Amino acid sequence: MINIPKIPFLKQNQKAKIPIPQELTAFEKVKELIAPPGAEFATDYFQIGNIFGRTFLVIDYPSYLFSGWLEKIINLDEAFNLSLYFYPLETGAVLKQLEKQLARISVQILEREEAGKVRSPELEAAYKNVEELRDLLAQAEERMLKVGLYLTIFASDKKELDQKSIKISKILESILVTVKPIMFLQKEAFISTLPLGLDEIKTNYHLNSSTASSFFPFISSELVDESGIFFGINLQNAGFVILDRWKYENPHLIILARSGSGKSYTAKLEVMRNLMIGTDVLILDPENEYQSITDLYGGSFIPLSLKADNTFNPFDLPPVLPNEEPIDIYKEHIADLIIFCQLIMNEKLSSEDLAILDQAINQTYASFNILPHQDFSKIERFPTLNDLEKILNGLVGGSKIASKLYPYTQGNFSGFVNKPTTVELNKRLIVFGFKDLPEILKPIGMFVVLNYILNRVRREMKKRLVIIDEAWWIMRQEIGAEFLLNVVKRGRKYNLAVTNITQDVEDFLNSPYGRPIITNSAIVFLMKQSTATIDLCGQTFALSEGEKQFLLQAERGQGLILVGQKKAPVYVLASYAEDQIIRTRPEQLIALRKAKEALMKK
Repeated sequence: MINIPKIPFLKQNQKAKIPIPQELTAFEKVKELIAPPGAEFATDYFQIGNIFGRTFLVIDYPSYLFSGWLEKIINLDEAFNLSLYFYPLETGAVLKQLEKQLARISVQILEREEAGKVRSPELEAAYKNVEELRDLLAQAEERMLKVGLYLTIFASDKKELDQKSIKISKILESILVTVKPIMFLQKEAFISTLPLGLDEIKTNYHLNSSTASSFFPFISSELVDESGIFFGINLQNAGFVILDRWKYENPHLIILARSGSGKSYTAKLEVMRNLMIGTDVLILDPENEYQSITDLYGGSFIPLSLKADNTFNPFDLPPVLPNEEPIDIYKEHIADLIIFCQLIMNEKLSSEDLAILDQAINQTYASFNILPHQDFSKIERFPTLNDLEKILNGLVGGSKIASKLYPYTQGNFSGFVNKPTTVELNKRLIVFGFKDLPEILKPIGMFVVLNYILNRVRREMKKRLVIIDEAWWIMRQEIGAEFLLNVVKRGRKYNLAVTNITQDVEDFLNSPYGRPIITNSAIVFLMKQSTATIDLCGQTFALSEGEKQFLLQAERGQGLILVGQKKAPVYVLASYAEDQIIRTRPEQLIALRKAKEALMKK
């Protein structure tokens, strides 16, 4: 006979019930999806799923901390969590502690004197520091805080984690900050670095408030040049960003932004503010967006089209300055003409064809009695593209090249670049409009205008600003991009500042000439970017993850300005009058100007 034990919590002769799990709620399902498979916390590291981690504690600081010292860690291209805990202390209680500490130091100094020992500089410095801190606390100029700093780093395996730990320790040791891994409390330490506001370690260091302020991880880059123009508001410190472009190693600016981010608005503000300080402005405007500003400021708007009377002759030679040799200017211009001919042919010529073209250009100038060694500054009539075509047809092998010039000499595009120049740069603001040009001619038109500007600005050395809106038009062809880079390099020599604006960020940065243009531009303004281009921007300009997120979420008019080693988030701010000018329709501005003129007459 088998005796069945009576268990109090089981009823006899009754079947056991198996609990059936209830269906999870939506919140519980989300938790199940994002929760790791498991976690293990060892002595000095932990593992959550496939990720290894280690949390450090700062145990000692140097006597002096410089502002933004924590930025050395923040700017690391590593994944980490960092938590700062500040606990304010009661000033009265701190003053009592300092009074006791001061008494102890005084006793030690007195004992040394009575024992006949030499004075201790350490004790005297400590006495002085405590005395100064007491005064500041009593005057409410300082507060005392308990500060805790914890840093959690992550890696894909234990070996990588150890390597990163050594790297972090060495970086902080270089500024005399001592860190150690937290032992036996890695779980609590990890929780302390999560965005929960829970300090499970509670290991703190006593600091006064001015020293604790150095923990703020970002340095507000002051970008204020006394002789510059107002650019915008520094979003880090609410200060002004005032830039004098001619103060830096070169005066060029790049604006990279997606459509609708406010790049043209920014450029128009720069135009108006530069005019106020006496800078001449020339604008290459593919969509005639700047015509309204021209009308208001009494500048010249020069539309370019196949029917317009405004023509530029690429064969015009620039004047020779007193310190220059005619042959050097001549050769430089011949190189530009070869680029121009390849641009309108839409191809790079072979070395054989280049030799024929070079010979033909020289003979074309010679036929007008223009020679490399002569001073051609006072020559009034220059050859045109039609003259080059005639010379090419007379050279062996030249007819093939001449046939490619036909559309611009006698074909559908004739009258555009094969006539004498009819334009004069005699206003402080000049806008060249390309909206009415066919797309195939816009890069050519921009080339011809830029070449003309370079020739003209040599006559009088003064500050001039050239704005190239949608610079990608001229950079579409490699030959045009090469010329634009040449303009940027030569511009500084003639006191010419170039602003390149483009929304084709990826194409610009991937161009073999895009990065050299950036390298030769002292100022870069990055406005709102798309997810497709942000990684490329981050790689090119060494942006942190926070800076990349800022550019992805930037509102209209916001951006990140880079000037040398300085970076600052900026909001481009216009006055009410400036905003009204930019947003007003051209016909309204014309009526406004006429009303002003009528009022002046009265």
